[in-house]
Amino acid sequence: MTKKLALLRLGKVPYGQALAFQFQLRERLKNREDDEFIGYVLALEHPPTVTLGKRGSFDDLVNHAWLADKGVEVYRIDRGGEATYHEPGQLVVYPVIRLKALGMGVVDVIRGMANCLAQTCSPYGVEAAYDLDHPGLWTTHEEPSRKIASVGMRVQSGVTTHGAAMNLVNEMIGFSMIVPCGMPNAPMARLTDYCAEGCDFAEFREAFLQNFADFLGVELVAHEMEMPAEDEWVKPTRDWL
Repeated sequence: MTKKLALLRLGKVPYGQALAFQFQLRERLKNREDDEFIGYVLALEHPPTVTLGKRGSFDDLVNHAWLADKGVEVYRIDRGGEATYHEPGQLVVYPVIRLKALGMGVVDVIRGMANCLAQTCSPYGVEAAYDLDHPGLWTTHEEPSRKIASVGMRVQSGVTTHGAAMNLVNEMIGFSMIVPCGMPNAPMARLTDYCAEGCDFAEFREAFLQNFADFLGVELVAHEMEMPAEDEWVKPTRDWL
C-alpha cells in the first residue's frame, strides 16, 4: 500500500491565512487512525512578512521604518528559532503530516526536507547541507558559506506544522532589515545568484516536491480545498510599531 500525501499548490497567500489553514488541517488530521493518508503539503509564496519564533523578539527588527514603509506584517508564531523573512519569489513549503502514520520523527522530516532541498539545488551547480548548529540549509561550495533556506517545524497532537522557505528569485533586501535566525549580518543567498540563466520557480518547486515525496515514500496527489475566510486568519502583531 502506497501512502498518500495531498499536494496543494496555492500561489501567493497571506501569512495569517496560511497559518490558519495549517491549524485547520491539523484539526482534520489529529484523530485519524488509518495509515494510508498521511496529510498535506502546501507549496506557496508569501507577501513581505517577518515571523518571530519562540526565541525571537522585536530586537530582531533592525529597521522598523523600512518594514513599516513596505507594509511588512510581523507575526509571533509557535515554531522554534528566531526571526526570518518571507517575500514573493521564495518557495515556502508546509508539510502538515501525521508522524505516526508516516513512521518518522519530526527531526527525520526536518533533515529530510533540508536534504531534499539540497538535492534539488545540485543540478544548478549549488552544493548545500543542513547545519544543525545554525538550523537551515547552507551552501558548502563557497567560503564563506551562505544560508539559502530556513527550516523549522512544530509538532502538536502528532501533526507537523511550519516547514521550509527556500530563496529562489526573491529580492532579499528584507533580510538586511532583520537579524535572520539570531545571526547579525548572516550571509544570505538565493538560488538565482548562482545561475547564469536564472532559475525557474515552478521547475524547482516541482523537482523538490517529487524529491520530498520520494524521501517520505509517498505518492503525491494534487488536491484543492477552500482556504480560511479572512475573519479566520491569524492576525499579525502590531506591538512593534
